[in-house]
Amino acid sequence: MNEKEIIARARELFSSRIGDDGAVIGNQVITVDMLVEDVDFTRSIPLTFVARKSLAVNLSDLAAMGSKPEFAVVALGISEWARDGVEQFFVALRDAAKKYEIEIVGGDLSLADKLTVVITAIGRVETRPLLRSGAKPGDRIYVSRPIGGSAAGLHLLQRGWTVDGEPPAGIGYAQREFALSAIRRHVDPEPEVELGLKLARIPEISACIDISDGLSTDLQHLCDASGCGAEIERERIPIFPDLLGSGASLGVRVQDAVLHGGEEYALLFTSPLRESDLSSRLGRPAYNIGRMTSERGLVLKENGMARPLQPRGWDHLAR
Repeated sequence: MNEKEIIARARELFSSRIGDDGAVIGNQVITVDMLVEDVDFTRSIPLTFVARKSLAVNLSDLAAMGSKPEFAVVALGISEWARDGVEQFFVALRDAAKKYEIEIVGGDLSLADKLTVVITAIGRVETRPLLRSGAKPGDRIYVSRPIGGSAAGLHLLQRGWTVDGEPPAGIGYAQREFALSAIRRHVDPEPEVELGLKLARIPEISACIDISDGLSTDLQHLCDASGCGAEIERERIPIFPDLLGSGASLGVRVQDAVLHGGEEYALLFTSPLRESDLSSRLGRPAYNIGRMTSERGLVLKENGMARPLQPRGWDHLAR
């Protein structure tokens, strides 16, 4: 079974609440995420970044549900190599929690062969929860910020770059600046907490999800939940700065990074509102990249041509 099939089976066995970025229980949203060594990060990533990212991915889920972060519990499976870094990890986690006004209230500890971080976060619904299931045909599709940077950062880390180390020989200044920015986007993402709360206050926002598995895959998740299809325009998708220039020159496959790259933690949402109207109400840009359709499936329009778009984002259980 792949990830989608397992989630569908869990929904059948346990609860119809399963399927959004978090579970809505009364006026609270509960979400959990797990980061595992050699799956989500390697030992080369400083523990300060692992700590901050482990919280950020939960906060992104709360943001996608339009809820305000309140509490979290942290479970650690601590490997031998990481024991001396627990203090560093906790300090970084404390600082991140203070930044986003969420209180760490408990957790659990154990030994493990690989460092494993599991955080369960709880948020409060202030106005209404945002769900994946409310989009309608004709709604415009929006992303909250330029994407593709996290996938580019992962590509560079896998090819010998470090978080803040010296670049390989022959790398120019512009390429180096791009690389470090993309790597930082991957290892130290910024969840859109404030934006999620703003979206929940706008009645015309019909559906929302965060981009954790990749634009194509998460858009498919939203379409499945809403019973719609989607058509997006390649030229309208906002691209991470200098990805087309320095990113391409460093071997990043730009289209794959933008369409399928995961761990962006931007928000993907739908609304009948025009881009200018929505951006004005939010007080920041919102990028209209296409429309929801009545015909199921994803379609990509590029250079005047339309073709089916297969979701090829991250699947935790893909072989």
